[in-house]
Amino acid sequence: MSKGKWIAGVTVAAVVLGGGGYAYYASQHNDNATGGKVGNLNVEYKNDKTVKKGGNLNVAYESDVPFKAQFVSELNDNATMQKMSAPSGGSLFNIDNEFNIQKGGPADITFDKSAKTATVTLRDDLKWSDGKPVTAKDYEYEYELVANPAYGSTRWTDSFDNIVGLSDYHAGKADSISGITFPDGEGGKKIKIQFKENKPGFKHSGNGYFLESASPYHYLKDVDPKKLASDPKTTTKPLVFGAFKPEKVVSGESIYYTPNKYYYGEKPNLKSITYTTVDPSKTVASVKSGKYDVVQGASANIYPQLKKLGNTEITGQQELYISLLNFNLGHYDTKTSENVQDRKTPLQDKRVRQAIGYARNVDEVNKKFGSGLRTRANTLIPPIFKEYSDTETKGYPEDIKKANKLLDEAGWKWDKKHEFREKDGKRLSLTYMARQSDSNSEAIAKNYIQQWKKVGADVSLYKGRLTDFNSWSQIVTNPDSGNWDLTDASWSLSSDPSQVDLFSKGAPYNFGHFTSPELTKKLKAIDSPSVKNDSDRAKAFKDYQEYMNDEAYVIPTSFATDYTPVNKRVANWSMAYGDNDLWSKLGVTSDSPAKN
Repeated sequence: MSKGKWIAGVTVAAVVLGGGGYAYYASQHNDNATGGKVGNLNVEYKNDKTVKKGGNLNVAYESDVPFKAQFVSELNDNATMQKMSAPSGGSLFNIDNEFNIQKGGPADITFDKSAKTATVTLRDDLKWSDGKPVTAKDYEYEYELVANPAYGSTRWTDSFDNIVGLSDYHAGKADSISGITFPDGEGGKKIKIQFKENKPGFKHSGNGYFLESASPYHYLKDVDPKKLASDPKTTTKPLVFGAFKPEKVVSGESIYYTPNKYYYGEKPNLKSITYTTVDPSKTVASVKSGKYDVVQGASANIYPQLKKLGNTEITGQQELYISLLNFNLGHYDTKTSENVQDRKTPLQDKRVRQAIGYARNVDEVNKKFGSGLRTRANTLIPPIFKEYSDTETKGYPEDIKKANKLLDEAGWKWDKKHEFREKDGKRLSLTYMARQSDSNSEAIAKNYIQQWKKVGADVSLYKGRLTDFNSWSQIVTNPDSGNWDLTDASWSLSSDPSQVDLFSKGAPYNFGHFTSPELTKKLKAIDSPSVKNDSDRAKAFKDYQEYMNDEAYVIPTSFATDYTPVNKRVANWSMAYGDNDLWSKLGVTSDSPAKN
Protein backbone atom coordinates (compact mmCIF):
# COMPACT_ATOMS: atom_id res chain seq x y z
CA MET A 1 0.00 0.00 0.00
CA SER A 2 1.61 3.25 -1.00
CA LYS A 3 1.71 5.88 1.67
CA GLY A 4 1.74 8.91 -0.53
CA LYS A 5 0.94 10.37 -3.90
CA TRP A 6 3.20 9.02 -6.56
CA ILE A 7 3.97 10.09 -10.08
CA ALA A 8 2.80 6.96 -11.82
CA GLY A 9 5.55 5.55 -14.03
CA VAL A 10 4.39 4.74 -17.58
CA THR A 11 0.97 4.44 -17.03
CA VAL A 12 2.79 12.99 -1.56
CA ALA A 13 1.80 12.52 2.61
CA ALA A 14 4.23 11.95 -0.05
CA VAL A 15 3.53 12.13 -3.75
CA VAL A 16 4.30 9.70 -6.79
CA LEU A 17 3.66 10.28 -10.66
CA GLY A 18 2.37 7.83 -13.50
CA GLY A 19 1.32 7.25 -17.01
CA GLY A 20 -1.42 4.78 -18.08
CA GLY A 21 -4.44 4.06 -15.96
CA TYR A 22 -7.53 1.94 -15.90
CA ALA A 23 -11.02 2.05 -14.37
CA TYR A 24 -14.11 -0.03 -13.88
CA TYR A 25 -16.61 1.25 -11.38
CA ALA A 26 -19.77 -0.63 -12.32
CA SER A 27 -21.18 -3.24 -9.94
CA GLN A 28 -18.66 -2.72 -7.17
CA HIS A 29 -19.32 -4.38 -3.87
CA ASN A 30 -17.37 -5.27 -0.74
CA ASP A 31 -15.08 -2.52 -1.95
CA ASN A 32 -11.52 -3.09 -0.68
CA ALA A 33 -12.05 -6.13 1.46
CA THR A 34 -10.06 -9.31 1.18
CA GLY A 35 -12.22 -11.79 -0.71
CA GLY A 36 -14.24 -9.01 -2.33
CA LYS A 37 -14.77 -8.04 -5.94
CA VAL A 38 -14.28 -4.89 -8.00
CA GLY A 39 -16.49 -5.09 -11.03
CA ASN A 40 -16.01 -8.63 -12.31
CA LEU A 41 -12.55 -8.98 -10.82
CA ASN A 42 -11.62 -10.67 -7.54
CA VAL A 43 -9.45 -8.66 -5.17
CA GLU A 44 -7.39 -11.75 -4.36
CA TYR A 45 -6.40 -15.00 -6.04
CA LYS A 46 -7.16 -18.05 -3.97
CA ASN A 47 -5.03 -21.12 -4.63
CA ASP A 48 -6.06 -24.27 -2.74
CA LYS A 49 -2.90 -26.19 -3.58
CA THR A 50 -0.15 -26.71 -0.99
CA VAL A 51 2.37 -23.90 -0.78
CA LYS A 52 5.96 -25.02 -1.28
CA LYS A 53 8.68 -23.85 1.07
CA GLY A 54 11.12 -21.88 -1.03
CA GLY A 55 10.93 -21.05 -4.70
CA ASN A 56 11.52 -17.84 -6.61
CA LEU A 57 8.70 -15.50 -7.55
CA ASN A 58 9.13 -13.56 -10.78
CA VAL A 59 7.41 -10.18 -10.59
CA ALA A 60 7.38 -7.45 -13.23
CA TYR A 61 6.20 -3.87 -13.44
CA GLU A 62 5.17 -2.69 -16.88
CA SER A 63 7.25 0.30 -17.99
CA ASP A 64 8.74 1.54 -21.23
CA VAL A 65 11.53 3.44 -19.45
CA PRO A 66 14.25 2.20 -17.04
CA PHE A 67 13.48 2.65 -13.36
CA LYS A 68 15.73 4.68 -11.09
CA ALA A 69 16.65 2.71 -7.97
CA GLN A 70 15.97 4.63 -4.75
CA PHE A 71 14.97 2.95 -1.48
CA VAL A 72 14.67 6.06 0.69
CA SER A 73 11.01 6.99 0.49
CA GLU A 74 11.53 10.73 0.81
CA LEU A 75 13.97 10.79 -2.10
CA ASN A 76 11.80 8.74 -4.46
CA ASP A 77 9.03 10.23 -6.62
CA ASN A 78 8.42 7.41 -9.06
CA ALA A 79 5.58 4.88 -8.82
CA THR A 80 7.59 2.19 -10.61
CA MET A 81 10.28 2.20 -7.92
CA GLN A 82 7.64 2.56 -5.22
CA LYS A 83 6.08 -0.71 -6.39
CA MET A 84 9.38 -2.46 -6.95
CA SER A 85 10.63 -1.65 -3.45
CA ALA A 86 7.51 -3.08 -1.76
CA PRO A 87 9.01 -6.46 -0.73
CA SER A 88 11.55 -4.58 1.41
CA GLY A 89 8.86 -2.91 3.50
CA GLY A 90 8.80 0.82 4.00
CA SER A 91 5.67 1.77 5.90
CA LEU A 92 5.85 1.86 9.68
CA PHE A 93 2.11 1.55 10.21
CA ASN A 94 -0.38 -1.19 9.42
CA ILE A 95 -3.73 -0.16 7.94
CA ASP A 96 -7.19 -1.66 7.47
CA ASN A 97 -9.15 -1.72 4.23
CA GLU A 98 -10.51 1.76 4.93
CA PHE A 99 -6.95 3.14 5.24
CA ASN A 100 -7.25 3.66 9.00
CA ILE A 101 -3.96 3.19 10.87
CA GLN A 102 -3.99 0.02 12.97
CA LYS A 103 -1.87 -1.33 15.79
CA GLY A 104 0.54 -4.23 15.36
CA GLY A 105 2.79 -3.02 12.55
CA PRO A 106 6.46 -2.02 12.68
CA ALA A 107 5.31 0.93 14.79
CA ASP A 108 2.18 2.19 16.55
CA ILE A 109 1.01 5.76 16.87
CA THR A 110 -1.18 7.34 19.54
CA PHE A 111 -2.57 10.87 19.80
CA ASP A 112 -3.13 13.20 22.71
CA LYS A 113 -5.65 15.71 21.38
CA SER A 114 -5.48 18.01 24.37
CA ALA A 115 -1.70 18.28 24.10
CA LYS A 116 -1.75 18.22 20.27
CA THR A 117 0.90 15.53 20.18
CA ALA A 118 1.49 12.15 18.61
CA THR A 119 3.72 9.43 20.05
CA VAL A 120 5.26 6.93 17.66
CA THR A 121 6.43 3.71 19.32
CA LEU A 122 8.69 1.41 17.30
CA ARG A 123 8.59 -2.34 17.89
CA ASP A 124 11.30 -3.58 20.23
CA ASP A 125 12.28 -6.23 17.68
CA LEU A 126 12.27 -3.91 14.65
CA LYS A 127 15.72 -4.09 13.06
CA TRP A 128 17.48 -3.06 9.89
CA SER A 129 18.73 -5.77 7.57
CA ASP A 130 22.24 -5.38 9.06
CA GLY A 131 20.88 -6.39 12.47
CA LYS A 132 21.00 -2.91 14.00
CA PRO A 133 17.81 -1.73 15.76
CA VAL A 134 15.52 0.81 14.12
CA THR A 135 15.69 3.77 16.49
CA ALA A 136 13.87 6.98 17.30
CA LYS A 137 16.62 8.89 15.49
CA ASP A 138 15.96 6.86 12.32
CA TYR A 139 12.38 8.12 12.31
CA GLU A 140 13.34 11.73 13.07
CA TYR A 141 16.01 11.56 10.36
CA GLU A 142 13.25 11.06 7.80
CA TYR A 143 12.00 14.55 8.61
CA GLU A 144 15.49 15.93 8.11
CA LEU A 145 15.58 14.34 4.66
CA VAL A 146 12.36 16.12 3.72
CA ALA A 147 13.01 19.48 5.36
CA ASN A 148 16.72 20.03 4.68
CA PRO A 149 16.96 21.37 1.08
CA ALA A 150 20.48 19.96 0.78
CA TYR A 151 19.06 16.46 0.35
CA GLY A 152 17.04 17.52 -2.68
CA SER A 153 13.77 15.89 -1.61
CA THR A 154 10.68 17.15 -3.44
CA ARG A 155 8.40 16.07 -0.60
CA TRP A 156 8.28 19.35 1.33
CA THR A 157 4.74 20.78 1.40
CA ASP A 158 2.63 23.16 3.45
CA SER A 159 1.43 20.23 5.55
CA PHE A 160 4.71 20.02 7.44
CA ASP A 161 4.31 23.55 8.74
CA ASN A 162 1.90 21.99 11.26
CA ILE A 163 4.82 20.36 13.11
CA VAL A 164 6.34 22.81 15.57
CA GLY A 165 9.79 23.96 14.48
CA LEU A 166 9.89 22.08 11.18
CA SER A 167 9.46 25.18 9.01
CA ASP A 168 12.26 26.95 10.90
CA TYR A 169 14.51 23.95 10.28
CA HIS A 170 13.51 23.93 6.60
CA ALA A 171 14.34 27.64 6.29
CA GLY A 172 17.73 27.22 7.99
CA LYS A 173 16.67 29.20 11.05
CA ALA A 174 17.24 26.26 13.40
CA ASP A 175 19.74 23.40 13.59
CA SER A 176 17.20 20.90 14.92
CA ILE A 177 13.46 20.29 14.88
CA SER A 178 12.08 21.56 18.18
CA GLY A 179 8.74 19.80 17.79
CA ILE A 180 10.22 16.30 17.52
CA THR A 181 11.66 14.90 20.74
CA PHE A 182 12.95 11.57 22.09
CA PRO A 183 11.37 10.49 25.42
CA ASP A 184 13.86 7.60 25.71
CA GLY A 185 16.76 9.21 23.83
CA GLU A 186 17.75 9.04 20.17
CA GLY A 187 18.60 5.35 20.52
CA GLY A 188 15.23 4.56 22.07
CA LYS A 189 11.96 3.44 20.53
CA LYS A 190 9.69 6.42 21.20
CA ILE A 191 9.27 9.71 19.31
CA LYS A 192 6.96 12.56 20.28
CA ILE A 193 5.68 14.99 17.66
CA GLN A 194 4.26 18.38 18.70
CA PHE A 195 1.63 19.73 16.31
CA LYS A 196 0.21 23.23 16.05
CA GLU A 197 -3.25 21.85 15.30
CA ASN A 198 -5.04 18.53 15.40
CA LYS A 199 -6.15 17.38 11.94
CA PRO A 200 -9.17 15.21 11.03
CA GLY A 201 -7.03 13.11 8.69
CA PHE A 202 -4.65 11.96 11.44
CA LYS A 203 -6.40 8.59 11.67
CA HIS A 204 -5.75 7.83 7.99
CA SER A 205 -2.51 6.60 6.54
CA GLY A 206 -1.12 8.98 3.93
CA ASN A 207 -2.55 12.11 5.54
CA GLY A 208 0.63 14.10 4.89
CA TYR A 209 0.93 15.65 8.35
CA PHE A 210 3.41 13.12 9.69
CA LEU A 211 5.77 10.67 8.00
CA GLU A 212 5.30 6.91 7.90
CA SER A 213 8.80 5.69 7.13
CA ALA A 214 12.30 5.66 8.60
CA SER A 215 15.84 5.68 7.26
CA PRO A 216 19.00 4.14 8.85
CA TYR A 217 20.77 7.15 10.31
CA HIS A 218 23.78 5.10 11.43
CA TYR A 219 24.30 3.95 7.84
CA LEU A 220 23.64 7.22 6.01
CA LYS A 221 24.80 9.97 8.37
CA ASP A 222 28.29 10.28 6.88
CA VAL A 223 27.10 10.60 3.27
CA ASP A 224 27.20 14.11 1.78
CA PRO A 225 23.54 15.24 1.69
CA LYS A 226 23.89 16.42 -1.90
CA LYS A 227 25.11 12.97 -2.94
CA LEU A 228 22.73 10.85 -0.85
CA ALA A 229 20.16 10.34 -3.62
CA SER A 230 22.82 8.80 -5.89
CA ASP A 231 24.86 6.99 -3.24
CA PRO A 232 24.90 3.15 -3.33
CA LYS A 233 23.67 3.16 0.27
CA THR A 234 20.26 4.39 -0.94
CA THR A 235 20.23 2.93 -4.46
CA THR A 236 21.95 -0.45 -4.82
CA LYS A 237 23.07 -1.38 -1.29
CA PRO A 238 20.30 -0.14 1.01
CA LEU A 239 19.27 -1.26 4.47
CA VAL A 240 15.59 -2.17 4.94
CA PHE A 241 13.33 -3.60 7.65
CA GLY A 242 10.79 -5.53 5.56
CA ALA A 243 10.36 -9.25 4.89
CA PHE A 244 12.88 -9.22 2.04
CA LYS A 245 16.17 -7.38 1.52
CA PRO A 246 17.62 -6.32 -1.85
CA GLU A 247 20.45 -8.76 -2.56
CA LYS A 248 21.36 -7.41 -5.99
CA VAL A 249 20.09 -4.21 -7.61
CA VAL A 250 20.70 -3.44 -11.26
CA SER A 251 19.35 0.09 -11.55
CA GLY A 252 17.01 0.40 -14.49
CA GLU A 253 16.66 -3.36 -14.87
CA SER A 254 15.94 -5.53 -11.85
CA ILE A 255 16.02 -6.14 -8.09
CA TYR A 256 16.79 -9.55 -6.64
CA TYR A 257 15.42 -10.07 -3.12
CA THR A 258 16.20 -12.65 -0.46
CA PRO A 259 14.59 -13.07 2.99
CA ASN A 260 15.66 -10.57 5.65
CA LYS A 261 16.78 -12.74 8.57
CA TYR A 262 16.19 -9.84 10.97
CA TYR A 263 12.55 -9.36 9.93
CA TYR A 264 10.30 -9.21 12.99
CA GLY A 265 7.31 -10.91 11.40
CA GLU A 266 6.45 -14.29 9.96
CA LYS A 267 9.28 -15.75 7.93
CA PRO A 268 8.61 -15.64 4.17
CA ASN A 269 7.55 -18.73 2.24
CA LEU A 270 9.70 -17.77 -0.74
CA LYS A 271 13.47 -18.06 -0.89
CA SER A 272 13.72 -15.17 -3.35
CA ILE A 273 11.88 -12.64 -5.49
CA THR A 274 13.12 -11.35 -8.82
CA TYR A 275 11.48 -8.01 -9.61
CA THR A 276 12.04 -6.47 -13.02
CA THR A 277 10.41 -4.18 -15.55
CA VAL A 278 8.73 -5.39 -18.72
CA ASP A 279 8.19 -3.37 -21.87
CA PRO A 280 4.47 -2.96 -22.66
CA SER A 281 4.96 -4.61 -26.05
CA LYS A 282 6.24 -7.80 -24.36
CA THR A 283 3.83 -8.14 -21.45
CA VAL A 284 1.29 -10.48 -23.05
CA ALA A 285 3.91 -12.87 -24.46
CA SER A 286 5.79 -12.89 -21.15
CA VAL A 287 2.67 -13.74 -19.13
CA LYS A 288 1.58 -16.35 -21.66
CA SER A 289 4.94 -18.15 -21.49
CA GLY A 290 5.02 -18.02 -17.70
CA LYS A 291 8.11 -15.81 -17.63
CA TYR A 292 6.46 -13.67 -14.96
CA ASP A 293 4.27 -14.86 -12.10
CA VAL A 294 2.84 -11.40 -11.41
CA VAL A 295 2.72 -8.28 -13.59
CA GLN A 296 1.83 -4.97 -11.98
CA GLY A 297 0.96 -1.76 -13.80
CA ALA A 298 -0.26 -3.56 -16.92
CA SER A 299 -1.80 -1.12 -19.41
CA ALA A 300 -5.48 -1.15 -20.26
CA ASN A 301 -5.01 -1.85 -23.96
CA ILE A 302 -3.67 -5.40 -23.36
CA TYR A 303 -6.32 -6.38 -20.82
CA PRO A 304 -8.55 -8.15 -23.41
CA GLN A 305 -5.62 -10.37 -24.41
CA LEU A 306 -4.53 -11.16 -20.86
CA LYS A 307 -7.97 -12.15 -19.62
CA LYS A 308 -8.15 -14.86 -22.31
CA LEU A 309 -5.03 -16.67 -21.09
CA GLY A 310 -5.64 -20.00 -19.40
CA ASN A 311 -2.55 -19.96 -17.19
CA THR A 312 -3.46 -16.69 -15.49
CA GLU A 313 -6.03 -15.26 -13.10
CA ILE A 314 -6.80 -11.54 -13.19
CA THR A 315 -7.22 -9.71 -9.88
CA GLY A 316 -8.43 -6.13 -9.54
CA GLN A 317 -8.76 -3.24 -7.14
CA GLN A 318 -10.17 0.26 -7.17
CA GLU A 319 -7.10 2.36 -7.68
CA LEU A 320 -6.10 5.42 -5.72
CA TYR A 321 -5.60 7.09 -9.06
CA ILE A 322 -6.59 10.09 -11.09
CA SER A 323 -5.27 11.47 -14.37
CA LEU A 324 -5.48 15.19 -15.09
CA LEU A 325 -4.97 17.79 -17.78
CA ASN A 326 -2.59 20.42 -16.39
CA PHE A 327 -2.19 24.05 -17.47
CA ASN A 328 1.15 25.82 -17.05
CA LEU A 329 0.38 29.11 -15.29
CA GLY A 330 3.56 30.09 -13.46
CA HIS A 331 6.71 28.86 -11.72
CA TYR A 332 7.94 27.53 -8.38
CA ASP A 333 10.01 29.98 -6.33
CA THR A 334 12.72 27.91 -4.62
CA LYS A 335 13.66 30.80 -2.31
CA THR A 336 10.19 31.03 -0.77
CA SER A 337 9.16 27.41 -1.48
CA GLU A 338 5.97 28.71 -3.06
CA ASN A 339 4.21 28.58 -6.41
CA VAL A 340 3.78 31.86 -8.26
CA GLN A 341 1.02 32.19 -10.87
CA ASP A 342 2.69 34.74 -13.15
CA ARG A 343 3.12 33.21 -16.60
CA LYS A 344 1.89 35.28 -19.53
CA THR A 345 -0.51 32.93 -21.26
CA PRO A 346 -4.10 32.93 -22.55
CA LEU A 347 -4.67 30.14 -20.03
CA GLN A 348 -4.76 32.65 -17.18
CA ASP A 349 -8.39 33.20 -18.27
CA LYS A 350 -10.43 30.40 -16.72
CA ARG A 351 -12.87 30.54 -19.63
CA VAL A 352 -10.07 29.43 -21.94
CA ARG A 353 -9.16 26.60 -19.56
CA GLN A 354 -12.79 25.54 -19.34
CA ALA A 355 -13.11 25.58 -23.13
CA ILE A 356 -10.04 23.39 -23.52
CA GLY A 357 -11.62 20.96 -21.05
CA TYR A 358 -15.00 20.83 -22.77
CA ALA A 359 -13.36 20.28 -26.17
CA ARG A 360 -11.90 16.92 -25.14
CA ASN A 361 -13.81 13.72 -25.93
CA VAL A 362 -12.62 11.72 -22.92
CA ASP A 363 -15.61 9.36 -22.84
CA GLU A 364 -14.99 8.39 -26.45
CA VAL A 365 -11.27 7.87 -25.83
CA ASN A 366 -11.95 5.67 -22.80
CA LYS A 367 -14.48 3.62 -24.74
CA LYS A 368 -12.06 3.05 -27.59
CA PHE A 369 -8.84 2.54 -25.64
CA GLY A 370 -9.84 1.77 -22.05
CA SER A 371 -10.87 -1.89 -22.50
CA GLY A 372 -13.75 -1.31 -20.09
CA LEU A 373 -11.25 -0.35 -17.40
CA ARG A 374 -11.47 3.45 -17.48
CA THR A 375 -14.15 6.02 -16.73
CA ARG A 376 -14.07 9.76 -17.23
CA ALA A 377 -13.27 11.53 -13.99
CA ASN A 378 -15.97 14.02 -13.04
CA THR A 379 -14.08 15.43 -10.06
CA LEU A 380 -10.68 15.41 -8.36
CA ILE A 381 -11.60 12.92 -5.62
CA PRO A 382 -11.79 9.29 -6.84
CA PRO A 383 -15.00 7.37 -6.04
CA ILE A 384 -13.11 4.93 -3.81
CA PHE A 385 -13.49 7.69 -1.21
CA LYS A 386 -17.25 7.22 -1.16
CA GLU A 387 -17.98 9.67 1.63
CA TYR A 388 -15.96 12.49 0.04
CA SER A 389 -16.23 12.14 -3.76
CA ASP A 390 -18.82 14.44 -5.36
CA THR A 391 -20.85 12.09 -7.55
CA GLU A 392 -23.32 14.79 -8.63
CA THR A 393 -20.96 17.07 -10.55
CA LYS A 394 -20.70 16.42 -14.30
CA GLY A 395 -17.13 17.56 -14.66
CA TYR A 396 -16.06 18.23 -18.24
CA PRO A 397 -17.86 15.98 -20.73
CA GLU A 398 -17.36 16.83 -24.42
CA ASP A 399 -19.37 19.94 -25.29
CA ILE A 400 -18.05 21.73 -28.37
CA LYS A 401 -20.90 24.25 -28.34
CA LYS A 402 -20.14 25.30 -24.78
CA ALA A 403 -16.39 25.48 -25.51
CA ASN A 404 -16.99 27.80 -28.46
CA LYS A 405 -19.30 30.00 -26.40
CA LEU A 406 -16.67 30.33 -23.66
CA LEU A 407 -13.99 31.36 -26.14
CA ASP A 408 -16.35 33.87 -27.72
CA GLU A 409 -16.98 35.40 -24.29
CA ALA A 410 -13.24 35.51 -23.63
CA GLY A 411 -12.75 37.64 -26.76
CA TRP A 412 -11.12 35.02 -28.96
CA LYS A 413 -12.50 35.49 -32.50
CA TRP A 414 -12.22 33.21 -35.50
CA ASP A 415 -9.75 34.30 -38.17
CA LYS A 416 -10.89 35.06 -41.72
CA LYS A 417 -10.53 31.42 -42.77
CA HIS A 418 -12.49 30.27 -39.70
CA GLU A 419 -9.55 27.99 -38.93
CA PHE A 420 -8.11 29.32 -35.66
CA ARG A 421 -9.00 31.94 -33.07
CA GLU A 422 -7.19 35.23 -32.57
CA LYS A 423 -7.11 38.02 -30.00
CA ASP A 424 -5.16 41.27 -30.11
CA GLY A 425 -3.48 40.06 -33.29
CA LYS A 426 -2.22 36.82 -31.73
CA ARG A 427 -3.37 33.30 -32.53
CA LEU A 428 -4.57 30.99 -29.76
CA SER A 429 -1.47 28.77 -30.02
CA LEU A 430 -0.67 26.24 -27.30
CA THR A 431 2.06 23.63 -26.79
CA TYR A 432 0.95 20.19 -25.62
CA MET A 433 3.53 18.05 -23.80
CA ALA A 434 1.89 14.68 -24.35
CA ARG A 435 3.53 11.66 -22.75
CA GLN A 436 4.57 8.40 -24.31
CA SER A 437 3.09 5.60 -22.21
CA ASP A 438 1.72 2.80 -24.40
CA SER A 439 0.98 2.02 -28.04
CA ASN A 440 -2.13 4.19 -27.98
CA SER A 441 -0.44 7.36 -26.71
CA GLU A 442 0.17 8.93 -30.11
CA ALA A 443 -3.35 8.24 -31.35
CA ILE A 444 -4.86 9.76 -28.20
CA ALA A 445 -2.64 12.86 -28.38
CA LYS A 446 -3.49 13.46 -32.05
CA ASN A 447 -7.16 13.00 -31.23
CA TYR A 448 -7.10 15.71 -28.57
CA ILE A 449 -5.17 18.08 -30.83
CA GLN A 450 -7.89 17.59 -33.46
CA GLN A 451 -10.59 18.19 -30.85
CA TRP A 452 -8.97 21.47 -29.79
CA LYS A 453 -8.75 22.53 -33.42
CA LYS A 454 -12.56 22.22 -33.60
CA VAL A 455 -12.84 25.17 -31.20
CA GLY A 456 -10.07 27.19 -32.87
CA ALA A 457 -7.06 26.34 -30.69
CA ASP A 458 -3.82 25.77 -32.61
CA VAL A 459 -2.17 23.07 -30.47
CA SER A 460 1.17 21.47 -31.36
CA LEU A 461 3.23 18.77 -29.67
CA TYR A 462 6.13 19.79 -27.46
CA LYS A 463 9.26 19.57 -29.66
CA GLY A 464 7.07 17.90 -32.30
CA ARG A 465 6.87 14.52 -30.61
CA LEU A 466 5.67 12.62 -27.57
CA THR A 467 7.76 12.99 -24.42
CA ASP A 468 9.10 9.94 -22.59
CA PHE A 469 8.28 9.69 -18.90
CA ASN A 470 11.75 10.34 -17.49
CA SER A 471 12.18 13.51 -19.58
CA TRP A 472 8.64 14.60 -18.79
CA SER A 473 9.11 14.22 -15.03
CA GLN A 474 12.32 16.28 -15.13
CA ILE A 475 10.55 19.06 -17.04
CA VAL A 476 7.42 19.31 -14.88
CA THR A 477 9.38 19.22 -11.62
CA ASN A 478 11.74 21.96 -12.80
CA PRO A 479 10.96 25.17 -10.86
CA ASP A 480 11.25 27.21 -14.08
CA SER A 481 8.10 25.60 -15.50
CA GLY A 482 9.31 25.40 -19.11
CA ASN A 483 7.67 26.40 -22.38
CA TRP A 484 4.80 23.94 -22.38
CA ASP A 485 1.15 24.97 -21.99
CA LEU A 486 -0.76 21.70 -21.57
CA THR A 487 0.29 18.34 -20.21
CA ASP A 488 -1.20 15.22 -18.67
CA ALA A 489 -0.31 13.92 -15.23
CA SER A 490 -1.39 10.74 -13.48
CA TRP A 491 -1.29 10.40 -9.73
CA SER A 492 -1.27 7.38 -7.50
CA LEU A 493 -2.81 9.15 -4.54
CA SER A 494 -2.26 8.72 -0.84
CA SER A 495 -4.84 6.91 1.26
CA ASP A 496 -6.18 10.16 2.71
CA PRO A 497 -7.94 12.20 -0.02
CA SER A 498 -6.74 15.64 1.11
CA GLN A 499 -4.94 17.24 -1.84
CA VAL A 500 -2.95 19.91 -0.04
CA ASP A 501 0.25 18.14 -1.12
CA LEU A 502 -0.80 18.41 -4.76
CA PHE A 503 -2.31 21.85 -5.13
CA SER A 504 -1.31 24.06 -2.20
CA LYS A 505 0.71 27.22 -2.64
CA GLY A 506 3.81 25.46 -1.32
CA ALA A 507 3.40 22.12 -3.12
CA PRO A 508 6.28 21.30 -5.53
CA TYR A 509 3.91 18.89 -7.26
CA ASN A 510 1.58 21.74 -8.23
CA PHE A 511 2.86 21.55 -11.82
CA GLY A 512 0.55 24.31 -13.02
CA HIS A 513 1.80 26.65 -10.27
CA PHE A 514 -1.71 27.99 -9.71
CA THR A 515 -2.64 29.53 -6.40
CA SER A 516 -5.26 31.78 -4.87
CA PRO A 517 -6.31 32.84 -1.37
CA GLU A 518 -9.65 31.10 -1.93
CA LEU A 519 -7.98 27.80 -2.85
CA THR A 520 -5.76 28.01 0.23
CA LYS A 521 -8.84 28.62 2.35
CA LYS A 522 -10.71 25.63 0.93
CA LEU A 523 -7.74 23.27 1.29
CA LYS A 524 -7.31 24.34 4.90
CA ALA A 525 -11.03 23.81 5.58
CA ILE A 526 -10.70 20.13 4.65
CA ASP A 527 -8.04 19.60 7.32
CA SER A 528 -9.27 22.17 9.83
CA PRO A 529 -9.26 21.19 13.52
CA SER A 530 -12.83 22.51 13.61
CA VAL A 531 -13.93 19.49 11.54
CA LYS A 532 -15.64 17.25 14.09
CA ASN A 533 -16.77 14.31 11.97
CA ASP A 534 -16.79 12.79 8.48
CA SER A 535 -19.97 14.67 7.60
CA ASP A 536 -18.28 18.02 8.25
CA ARG A 537 -15.26 16.96 6.26
CA ALA A 538 -17.45 15.73 3.38
CA LYS A 539 -19.01 19.20 3.12
CA ALA A 540 -15.57 20.80 2.97
CA PHE A 541 -14.51 18.33 0.28
CA LYS A 542 -17.61 19.09 -1.79
CA ASP A 543 -16.99 22.82 -1.53
CA TYR A 544 -13.39 22.27 -2.66
CA GLN A 545 -14.43 20.11 -5.61
CA GLU A 546 -17.01 22.65 -6.79
CA TYR A 547 -14.41 25.41 -6.65
CA MET A 548 -11.77 23.44 -8.53
CA ASN A 549 -14.30 22.34 -11.14
CA ASP A 550 -15.24 25.97 -11.78
CA GLU A 551 -11.71 27.39 -11.78
CA ALA A 552 -10.44 24.56 -14.00
CA TYR A 553 -6.87 24.94 -12.79
CA VAL A 554 -6.66 21.27 -13.73
CA ILE A 555 -9.23 19.22 -15.65
CA PRO A 556 -9.91 15.69 -14.33
CA THR A 557 -9.48 13.06 -17.04
CA SER A 558 -9.96 9.48 -15.83
CA PHE A 559 -10.43 7.28 -12.79
CA ALA A 560 -8.93 3.81 -12.81
CA THR A 561 -9.12 0.28 -11.58
CA ASP A 562 -5.80 -1.46 -11.20
CA TYR A 563 -5.62 -5.03 -12.46
CA THR A 564 -2.93 -7.64 -12.05
CA PRO A 565 -2.45 -10.91 -13.98
CA VAL A 566 -1.29 -13.70 -11.64
CA ASN A 567 0.12 -17.07 -12.70
CA LYS A 568 -1.91 -20.00 -11.38
CA ARG A 569 1.05 -21.40 -9.45
CA VAL A 570 1.03 -18.34 -7.14
CA ALA A 571 -0.55 -18.63 -3.69
CA ASN A 572 -1.86 -15.96 -1.29
CA TRP A 573 -1.85 -13.09 -3.77
CA SER A 574 -4.04 -10.16 -2.71
CA MET A 575 -4.68 -6.58 -3.81
CA ALA A 576 -6.57 -5.71 -0.61
CA TYR A 577 -5.30 -2.43 0.82
CA GLY A 578 -5.35 -3.86 4.34
CA ASP A 579 -3.18 -6.87 3.50
CA ASN A 580 -0.11 -5.75 5.46
CA ASP A 581 1.81 -9.05 5.33
CA LEU A 582 1.45 -9.80 1.62
CA TRP A 583 5.09 -10.44 0.76
CA SER A 584 5.82 -12.79 3.64
CA LYS A 585 2.65 -14.81 2.88
CA LEU A 586 3.22 -15.13 -0.86
CA GLY A 587 4.31 -18.48 -2.18
CA VAL A 588 4.26 -20.85 -5.14
CA THR A 589 2.68 -24.28 -5.44
CA SER A 590 5.05 -25.69 -8.07
CA ASP A 591 8.64 -25.29 -9.21
CA SER A 592 7.67 -24.14 -12.68
CA PRO A 593 5.01 -21.62 -13.73
CA ALA A 594 1.78 -22.57 -15.46
CA LYS A 595 1.97 -22.00 -19.21
CA ASN A 596 -0.84 -21.18 -21.55
